[in-house]
Amino acid sequence: MMRFAALLAVAVLGGCVPEAPRRDVSLIWNPTVTMAATSRFEAGRFSGDWVVREGFEDAWTFDRFTFDVPRGATTGTWVQSNPDAAARLRISQAGVFFLDYIGQRRMSEEVVVLWVDEGFRTAALAARNGRAAVIVDRSASGGADRIEAARVLLRKNGFDTSKLIAVGG
Repeated sequence: MMRFAALLAVAVLGGCVPEAPRRDVSLIWNPTVTMAATSRFEAGRFSGDWVVREGFEDAWTFDRFTFDVPRGATTGTWVQSNPDAAARLRISQAGVFFLDYIGQRRMSEEVVVLWVDEGFRTAALAARNGRAAVIVDRSASGGADRIEAARVLLRKNGFDTSKLIAVGG
């Protein structure tokens, strides 16, 4: 009987090990708001180098990336400033793509292009699950009007832009 009680105690206590803390996406995104991809998206025009200008703390951990999809194609590559974070890119619909990370990360993430300006110089991107969002630009400075327009679109898509921080580049 004593051995049974000891085993039961071990089993119960074993289930009490705390999980690693998870980021509460509701701190930056309201999940009752549906994200809408921009209809302006064109992969060929979106291709090239981007600088992350603003983002949310502890969300995505890169400050630059290269989006490369040939005109008319639905697949390409995504390479972040972190050299271990290369991904195959699959476009599922205009303004929505999946990043299938290569190597040790072995994960997939759905990204929504919420807005891009007419000149494809500034854009707002978000993880479909709301855990991250960024404002990106072709340049590390300038374009204050476009950056503000990107903030407006993040707000319309449920993000708390008061928590955005400058990233730089």
